[in-house]
Amino acid sequence: KFMNNPYGAFQDTTDQMAANTTTAYAVTFDTTDFSNGVTLASGSRLTVADAGIWNCQFSIQFKNTTNDSQDAEIWFRKNGTNIDNSNSRFSIPNSHGGVDGHLIAALNFWIELNANDYFELMWSTTSTAVSIQQLPTQTSPTRPATPSAILTVNFASSNGTNAAGDYGVYASAQTKGSATLTHFANSTSDKTYAYILVG
Repeated sequence: KFMNNPYGAFQDTTDQMAANTTTAYAVTFDTTDFSNGVTLASGSRLTVADAGIWNCQFSIQFKNTTNDSQDAEIWFRKNGTNIDNSNSRFSIPNSHGGVDGHLIAALNFWIELNANDYFELMWSTTSTAVSIQQLPTQTSPTRPATPSAILTVNFASSNGTNAAGDYGVYASAQTKGSATLTHFANSTSDKTYAYILVG
């Protein structure tokens, strides 16, 4: 029995800009809050150690400084290729009364990944005046800083390529009188396995 499914939680503490409206940009992260079988590389690539179905949830703080509402789109890429039907469009309010327009774009999406696959969040916008914004600690009232982007990743289930189920332990080979048990990658930390042998 596997007692601790893989997971990861990441955030970014910087502003992220779009240099033009015709380029796709990867959402980047500079802080790993929790990591167990999910690692961050190159600022944007989330690599998983184990094959399966993964639940990915993001929250992105957009800012618009123009006098018109603007759109931003967010989608997923796997191993450098766009994932079909993974795009979402968000309309960010215009600046009003000297206050920039703001919007939190949030969504969860399930991705099927093999061991050592990576995925990225991509974004584009209709105006270079739209950015992904972080905010420092605020006062009156005192409140914490706002990350520009947050991403959490949770292992949801086996992808059906083996009999691992949700626990990640399965008989990968068996003969009369013996069997080989396989489980999540050893890079997944804090594991406890229990086996029942039936004669």
